[in-house]
Amino acid sequence: MKSKKKMIGLVAMLVGVVLFIFAKYEQHRVSGAKESYGRGASMFSGNATGDAVGGYMQGQLSQYDTSLRLCEIGGIILIVLGAGVLYFARKKK
Repeated sequence: MKSKKKMIGLVAMLVGVVLFIFAKYEQHRVSGAKESYGRGASMFSGNATGDAVGGYMQGQLSQYDTSLRLCEIGGIILIVLGAGVLYFARKKK
């Protein structure tokens, strides 16, 4: 019975680590895209078309912020829960 709990704790921790690393990697990619967009949009700012397209693109890039933040928080929660399960499932001497 305890080996099942240890396995569940280990899997939860590993999934949490993978989810956290994925969220951080994707956040870095999105921030890089925002920086690249910002450099390109600065050439066209000041006219109505450039501002309209700029607002749309900024909104498209910002739609990923919340989901990536939730992935990051979920990864942290899974790491903590997995570590807790492993801690309480250990053999007592």
